[in-house]
Amino acid sequence: MIAVDIATVTLVTMTFAIALFGASVMAGDQGQRQLNSGLIAFLLIAAFDNVAVLIGLWDAYDALLWIGSLEPVVIFLYGPAIYTYVLTVTGTAPSRRHVALLYGGPMAVALLLFAAAAQLPRDVRLAMISSMPVSDPARADLAGMIMIAMQYSFVAITFGYLVACWRALDDNLRRVGALFSSIEDRTLRWLRVVMILIFLAWVQAALQPLLAGTLEDGDWAERIDAGITLTWVTMLAFFGIRQRPVLQEPDRRATAVPAVDTVTEKYARSALGADRMQKLGERITLLMQRDALHRDSALSLRRLAEQVGASPNYVSQTLNDHLGVSFFDFVNGFRVDEAEELMRTTDRSITEIALDVGFNSRSTFNAAIRKHRGMSPSELRKGGKAHRAD
Repeated sequence: MIAVDIATVTLVTMTFAIALFGASVMAGDQGQRQLNSGLIAFLLIAAFDNVAVLIGLWDAYDALLWIGSLEPVVIFLYGPAIYTYVLTVTGTAPSRRHVALLYGGPMAVALLLFAAAAQLPRDVRLAMISSMPVSDPARADLAGMIMIAMQYSFVAITFGYLVACWRALDDNLRRVGALFSSIEDRTLRWLRVVMILIFLAWVQAALQPLLAGTLEDGDWAERIDAGITLTWVTMLAFFGIRQRPVLQEPDRRATAVPAVDTVTEKYARSALGADRMQKLGERITLLMQRDALHRDSALSLRRLAEQVGASPNYVSQTLNDHLGVSFFDFVNGFRVDEAEELMRTTDRSITEIALDVGFNSRSTFNAAIRKHRGMSPSELRKGGKAHRAD
């Protein structure tokens, strides 16, 4: 009778089901299939990975050795899959050649190690996969070297891709701040949380043999690993299905917003001189004040340019070079000014004021107040009331 930890099996089974469901939903929608190709691949890899874990938990590798043998190869594709998704959803989708290189490098390393393991006798490979001892000392040493090489190569490659993902998300934050006045649903913060959880899960898995031996019951380590994995797979499936391209405007989905690099690329060939820039800056400021454009929570650089009657390139250049602010901070400055006035002169709730002046959430409003005024909204309101009392 096989002793199986039901809690771990349940968590792993749920992870497999959610990963497969998320991939199926996204693959079934043509628009999402193109956007989420990397995420679909990532979830399918996760599904296969968890099938292999289930086989190991039920001690069935002897009958399904091929799955256990392929699992160390397949998981090398985690890194390029998530990186491809990050690039695509942030509007910098890689070319087919780039995708081939992203996947081909890790796969070449994985296949090389797989070929080395395939030379070992079947009983040795089964012992490697099942974490069982190998009786032959020479083969045990060789199997140990291959396993260590697999683990270190996987960690190094995957960590490199996670770092690349993080840098791409930082670049995305800079770009959306130059194009949109409200960026709450464009920063992909949820994806940063997922990547941290992925890293923790893999660290937990790598340390599991050592940590499990420190207590009499080693099942706790497997449960923690399974729980963390279930969390990040669920987040990827849930948010991935809902996420839209960050450079699309909500009411113009057929027209993508140009990347900021094409809008603010040092303005090397711009014909906008200092005098014209000053006049354009004055016109932008006047329209913002007169028409209260900042109250539109969906205001974008493109829409502001249409109102001003200038190209997005000229408006962006004027904001950056003449006024010295990003589009995001420029618009939020007007929102904070009006919000401060309302907090000083009315008793309306802070949340109501935040929404009325153009913010989409209380958290973003709080951050903007702290950035522009150096205090919280409550402190700003108290200061206004004290001033009125005097």
